[in-house]
Amino acid sequence: MMKADQPNCRDDFNRNRLFFRLIYETDLQIQSYSKIKNNLFKIHTDEGIYILKGYAELGNLDSIIQFSHLLHINGFSVGAMYEKFSDGRYVIADQGYYWVLTRFIPAKRRFSFLKEEDRVAGLLVLQDFHHHSKKIIPSLPLDIPLETTIQKWRNRLELFDQNAPFLAKWFNPGVISEIVYYSHLSLKELTANVTNSENVVLHGDVASHNFIRSTDNKVYLIDFDLLSIGNGEWDYVQYASRILPFLKWNRAQFESHSFLEDKLKRLPWFCAALSFPMDILREGNRFSQTMDDEAVPSSYANLSFFISTWNLRKQFLTNYNNLIQ
Repeated sequence: MMKADQPNCRDDFNRNRLFFRLIYETDLQIQSYSKIKNNLFKIHTDEGIYILKGYAELGNLDSIIQFSHLLHINGFSVGAMYEKFSDGRYVIADQGYYWVLTRFIPAKRRFSFLKEEDRVAGLLVLQDFHHHSKKIIPSLPLDIPLETTIQKWRNRLELFDQNAPFLAKWFNPGVISEIVYYSHLSLKELTANVTNSENVVLHGDVASHNFIRSTDNKVYLIDFDLLSIGNGEWDYVQYASRILPFLKWNRAQFESHSFLEDKLKRLPWFCAALSFPMDILREGNRFSQTMDDEAVPSSYANLSFFISTWNLRKQFLTNYNNLIQ
């Protein structure tokens, strides 16, 4: 018998309807399932464990699935693989979502940028991802977008400018002013000096939760929702900006990651991009948009941490250029 966690009247009825359809569409013998989010379920079957994920919009989901399979065929074996339903489709529509099914990748432990072995392994997987993804670009669907990082950052900064007076009431006004000033300065420097290199398919979201250190001792890269085509350095800028807060912006520790260190020294625009505090702007805008009179949003903790390390960030970047002093 199929068992659900925490049954709850109508929600449970809708879930069971979805999973009965899943049994019909896949011939899977479902033993039980557990809810991770409203649109994310972990499913135990006789054939193994699966993840069922629902998307509110179809978007370019078909292209993401096609990319995943092309990548796997061309040698990248540590990414998520989508399962077919019985009629050959990879997507089914139900209850306002478009559902896809992937094999569950069991984690040996939580992947963390605090651990040097994870930072190194994650970077190697990302390099391998780029190595294989660039070879399949000619075969990809046309609706995988081109990279537009600078425009996205420009929009993010424009919104942060609007939110700055509100943020100055919660955090050190002087620091908020500095963040605004140096954000404009680094974006101007970046726009003037950015150069193009060989196109790859960019992952677009190299946060630690998109890496899995599996029980087979491999590190997997998952979640291809933000794919784009462009300069591979953009993923490395994001990766560096993700790991540096965990290093407390310590130059000696960062130098152990020679691949990133080389880019920072060799490419002036890479340093300008790393000087742009995208994490602070992201969390600042999120905090401003979700703040209400009754509760402090979860983004407050992240934003407080990033702002508290602002001086360490300035000191680190000053060692590489004179943009931030």
